[in-house]
Amino acid sequence: MEDLIAVVLAAGKGTRMKTDKAKVVHKIYGKEMIARVVETAMRAGIKDIVTIVGHKREDVEAVLKDRVTYAYQEELLGTGHTTMQAIPYLKDKKGKVVILYGDVPIVRPETLQKLIAKSIKEDNDATVLTAMVPNPTGYGRIIRDEVGHVKEIVEERDATEEQKKISEINSGLYCFDIQELISALEKITPNNVQGEYYLTDVIKIMNDKGLKVGAMIVEDKTEILGVNDRAQLEMITRLLRIRINQEHMLNGVTIEDTNNTYIYDDVKIGADTVIHPNTTIKSGVIIGKNCEIGPNAYIREGCEIADNVKVRKLCRIKKSKNWKRNKSTTSFIYGRL
Repeated sequence: MEDLIAVVLAAGKGTRMKTDKAKVVHKIYGKEMIARVVETAMRAGIKDIVTIVGHKREDVEAVLKDRVTYAYQEELLGTGHTTMQAIPYLKDKKGKVVILYGDVPIVRPETLQKLIAKSIKEDNDATVLTAMVPNPTGYGRIIRDEVGHVKEIVEERDATEEQKKISEINSGLYCFDIQELISALEKITPNNVQGEYYLTDVIKIMNDKGLKVGAMIVEDKTEILGVNDRAQLEMITRLLRIRINQEHMLNGVTIEDTNNTYIYDDVKIGADTVIHPNTTIKSGVIIGKNCEIGPNAYIREGCEIADNVKVRKLCRIKKSKNWKRNKSTTSFIYGRL
């Protein structure tokens, strides 16, 4: 059985965050960005994960603990150089490796599964996750040949005027054949003003070798957005809130005001339940069918609410130390905030 590995790049400084912490440990909806990326990989079926750490590595290790294997980048010399730090771990492996970023936190597990499946089905040596955007300024452009294979990725500053018109962009996420990636990484050079090793150079090296490079266009381009500063952190938090709320509504839940309803991860809500505005429901909560929650309700982590329960306005519900499940009523202490 071939290996399936994820390499998560999380060694950057994140200077635009203006922070004393590692950028990737800042939280989105109560969970660190790096934890979201690692958990996404796990939910996609990847159990073997290498995380490249550097600046403030102790912050990242405190979050992930022993869930991953660590490799260290002492000097920040670009994404290609960061990925090189995983070579000692990858060198004896055969199969596929997925490259992820610790600051690209809301990619879906299903998207990674599709990327891996496409890479295997088409027998690609590299498969790039791409997106179609109306304004590609600032992104690397995907250059394809006449049959649709990816020839190279051209960065904005190196693109011709014609290439800048291309609307298909590089997400920075890839699925590679492990051994071919290692071979290509050993050939990249820092031939640029920054003196850095770019992971994108691997694509041209593979093409020059006659290898097969494909691409998959992501359906929801918000999945590939990264976080560089606090404004982008807020934007991605908002996008995740909208995504979660929409999933519940599609499952039969009425949310009266999606802009002012905060439902965290791993919440289960039964059909025909109504959530009134300014309600917060924390991770792991289970709410039954035909309930009415809020407005201005706050339900703490781990609570369970039975079917046909009304949680009145300005209520705060927390899990009791000694509670027993009751099928007809809620089993929790609550009161006015």
